[in-house]
Amino acid sequence: MYDLIVIGGGPAGASAALEGVRRGLRVLLIEKERFPRYKPCGGALSERARSYLGFRIPEGVIDAETSRIRIFFRGRCAEISRSERLSTLVTRSAFDEMLVRRAEEAGAEVLFGRKATEVSEMGEGVRIRAGDTYEGRTLVLADGHTGMLSRKMRPRNEMTGMCLVSEVAAEKISDSMEIHFGEADMGYAWVFPHGSYLSVGAGGLRPSKIRGLMERLMSSRGFHGKIHGHTIPLSGPSRYLAGERTMLCGDSAGMVDPFTGEGIAYAVRSGQIAAEVAAEHLSDGCDLVEYQRRCKNEFGDDLRASFLLARIMHRFPDQLFNMFMDDRSLLERYIDIHAHGLSYRSFLRWLAPRAPAKLIASMISRMV
Repeated sequence: MYDLIVIGGGPAGASAALEGVRRGLRVLLIEKERFPRYKPCGGALSERARSYLGFRIPEGVIDAETSRIRIFFRGRCAEISRSERLSTLVTRSAFDEMLVRRAEEAGAEVLFGRKATEVSEMGEGVRIRAGDTYEGRTLVLADGHTGMLSRKMRPRNEMTGMCLVSEVAAEKISDSMEIHFGEADMGYAWVFPHGSYLSVGAGGLRPSKIRGLMERLMSSRGFHGKIHGHTIPLSGPSRYLAGERTMLCGDSAGMVDPFTGEGIAYAVRSGQIAAEVAAEHLSDGCDLVEYQRRCKNEFGDDLRASFLLARIMHRFPDQLFNMFMDDRSLLERYIDIHAHGLSYRSFLRWLAPRAPAKLIASMISRMV
């Protein structure tokens, strides 16, 4: 019997497996795909995500590092340039494989090409059906937002968004990230430099609007490439994060920034926390609800504040986006969320007295 079984080999699952091995657990990771596998994603790692990893990313996995961001809003453009790195660009197929291989080299057993189809909790642990049957004392579900097993445990009324992405070859690639707001209700688009290609994408709450935005962006820039789509959770962490033997991590638990759709940092850290709690559960009998408590303490306020910011920006786009474009200090402060780990809660408290309308300031003050 394994101490910890992990279903899903993305950043959450791989991080749980690696941390579990570090804590002396016998770990099995089950992944339905064979790696490397394609993963639609902009591939922008925040400094917070890098700090959570706890090790240096191999140079061969890094496509580019950028210290410049250009933000567009209805014909206006503002550029932020820093002396320090603002974002690291990676191709998810290479990044995810690196994480899984690192867990495997540390001692985790990894099974590729095995789809887990059934989970049942027993008195002493869990039983997993993935072709063969495997038993473990604890389980981490990290099979993604659309994963069959985690969907059975999450609430059915969660809010979801759509993301479309394409990898585009280009003769000349800038070293600056581009983010485009104001061209579709409740959504935005991006162009990220990956060294040998551009990641072009659009995401938001209204699928029909997002598809139109993506098509306009591709056409206006002369881009050609296959467009891939996927859904993302935008309601914040699921109300269900842990059972008697099971913990949900990353996208499976709804741990995605509701404003930007970024989830790698939350995936990595939630996987680590799950492994920490699994080890404590096996050594001293602590209840797995401790995992839910720690995630709430570490992410809860930030994800709620990000959700509030998204609601405000989408409700008052002209007032707030123009305010950001007019006042460089607002953009600089917002960039600090991704560059220096400033919390969304701290950002909203700082923003409240600077909001253009007393109504908005009052809304932020009441809800933060």
